[in-house]
Amino acid sequence: MDGRHPDRNALDSFSRGEISAAEERWIEDHLRSGCAVCQREVDALLLRTLSSAPLGEPALTANDPGPPVEKDTGWERLVASLEQRLADVAAERREAPALLAELLGYAPSAREALLRDASRFQTLAVCELLIEKSYEERFGNPARSVELAELGLFLAGQIDGERYGRSVALDLQARAWAYLGNARRVADDLAGAEEALDNAERLAESGSADPLEEARILDLRASLLSDLGRFEQAAELLDEVIDIYDTLRETHRKGRVMITKGLFLGYAGWPDEAIRTIRRGLGIIDWELDPRLLLMARHNLAWFLVDCGRSDEALQQLHRFRHTYFAFNDAWTELRLGWLSARIAAGLNRCEEAEETFQDVRRRFLAEGYAFDAALVTLDLANLYLRDERRAEVKRLASEMLTFFVSKDFHLHAQAALDVLRQAVELDRATPRLIQEITSYLRRARRNPGLRFRPAS
Repeated sequence: MDGRHPDRNALDSFSRGEISAAEERWIEDHLRSGCAVCQREVDALLLRTLSSAPLGEPALTANDPGPPVEKDTGWERLVASLEQRLADVAAERREAPALLAELLGYAPSAREALLRDASRFQTLAVCELLIEKSYEERFGNPARSVELAELGLFLAGQIDGERYGRSVALDLQARAWAYLGNARRVADDLAGAEEALDNAERLAESGSADPLEEARILDLRASLLSDLGRFEQAAELLDEVIDIYDTLRETHRKGRVMITKGLFLGYAGWPDEAIRTIRRGLGIIDWELDPRLLLMARHNLAWFLVDCGRSDEALQQLHRFRHTYFAFNDAWTELRLGWLSARIAAGLNRCEEAEETFQDVRRRFLAEGYAFDAALVTLDLANLYLRDERRAEVKRLASEMLTFFVSKDFHLHAQAALDVLRQAVELDRATPRLIQEITSYLRRARRNPGLRFRPAS
């Protein structure tokens, strides 16, 4: 339990909606907790306030509550105001799911007019739920995610600052812009994503300075940096997010961000540090709260163990959690299990098994429309062939990849990187190091067409 307790000023500000969202959530939880110790300590603080104790006088304790003081009418009004505010918040949250379903039942063209004219939709709870809905849609339907995020931003602009507090309204607008930025990022509008996140940061500076809102925006900014191939900067930015969650004792959120940071470190070329960071994150997240996060962390841990030449350890890890992939019925998850299995097999010199699995995963990535992933799998397969001195197959794969990238209109710098591999194969100069350099480049340049390939040698 948090060792802090709200004083009367905090409670009074809470009743008027003039505190940050983080403090509001904490006070609500505190008031609902029913903890006798907390209640005694709160009572002592209130008694001291009511008796106008001189500044600097030691605080009264639960064992020494001081002389009895009659509660004044101001305190009674405060209690009544708090009770009403809690009841209003609870009612809004109960009504929000049905209101959101009603809103989304209308044609998209009619929704903004409805939000502008119908006050029943203009609540904090409906807006927060709409923003979260846009976030949930980000991978399954990026276009719908953008549509819902834009609607959430419009609704955030209708929220009454007098009713909820100006800073709370600004925080909500900042969050709406941040989630719109994330939706645009997933939909491959990276310039639009950066613009939205800039707006989010500007609004957040004028809001309540809620550290949770700051952490959200920084976290999404790090994801954008990652998509731009700036993995080192993304990992560094996440250190700020980790510090915020550490200060707020948000242990699960801190662990989640550490796992993401580990992924960025691995992609930046530091698999050993990635493994250490992911393991620290795994040690503090709530395993029951987010099964997909747990699977992602374990998957990435095994992946970077292979990169470190520890494929036997990666295989042991995979045996322990292989069954958890099947809880998610989607091609993306299934294909990544196959890809990891092939990489482990290759690392253990089970070449026939690795080749067969790489080919199957590559074929299915192409069928599902994951062209860039198919190219990365092809590079893994080319590396396997190169190790076995099967240079004719490497030459064929390099030519196939280049032809495929041109046919899919992939950006010119990615095509140029693959042409470097083709030329190296032609001259019998292809090496595992060159394939690794091209793989690392493609990860960075996947969504950043301005990034050029510069081989180390």
